[in-house]
Amino acid sequence: MLDGDGTLYLWDKSLKSSGDFIKKIKSLGKQFVILSNNDSESKKKRLDFLRRILKVDLSDDNLLLPNDLVIDTFKRRKIRAFDGLISDEFVRELIKNGFKRDTKNPDIILIGFDTDITYDKIKRIVEHINSGKKFILTHIDPLCPYKDGMEIPDAGLIAELIETATKKEPEETLGKPFRSVVHYILDKVGASKQESLIIGDRINTDIKMANENGVDSIWIRGSVDKPIKSRYKPTLSVESVDEIYKAIKVIVK
Repeated sequence: MLDGDGTLYLWDKSLKSSGDFIKKIKSLGKQFVILSNNDSESKKKRLDFLRRILKVDLSDDNLLLPNDLVIDTFKRRKIRAFDGLISDEFVRELIKNGFKRDTKNPDIILIGFDTDITYDKIKRIVEHINSGKKFILTHIDPLCPYKDGMEIPDAGLIAELIETATKKEPEETLGKPFRSVVHYILDKVGASKQESLIIGDRINTDIKMANENGVDSIWIRGSVDKPIKSRYKPTLSVESVDEIYKAIKVIVK
């Protein structure tokens, strides 16, 4: 399980050796899933983006987004109509999957990385929640890595805005670092925790998810996150994906 944002790429550029690293994993016949909490785009668009910057062929099963978890949750809970603070592209993806956007009387409210957010949308969602509608949060990341070392507000900060205004909390939160992500992937690929590895740059999401699920982990310490005091500890830490790639090259020679 490979974190995407900040580990394999940063905004619109791949990080050193990340494409070669993926190719090496594929050549070894290992299953892999790139994890991203970025639900601002459709899965198809994100896959096309990854294929382009990593210069590697990827299938639908090689990527897991909150989009997948939302669709799975809606089907499991028999939710048909939604409204929320999510991007226009994510709305279209949900509609293509058979769900309906209902701004008057939705079954559920969805809060995510809304890159098309407006104050009118915020007011409408606050009214829905104050009237008793429950809401789901796509992921808890407060910030998304951006270009030139910047970070921009993500779903977690948008959720804080809504929680402050309504004094309500989400009834369910998806995405990393929650256990549902690991269970979803392992069930889908038919692997055990002992056969799995989580690689990422965030101590309090990627490494937390590994620790709480009993999965080995590698922390890319040279990425976005700075060294912090945390109860979550990686199995191994390296400066970049390049170090892992070089180690694999030595092992398989």
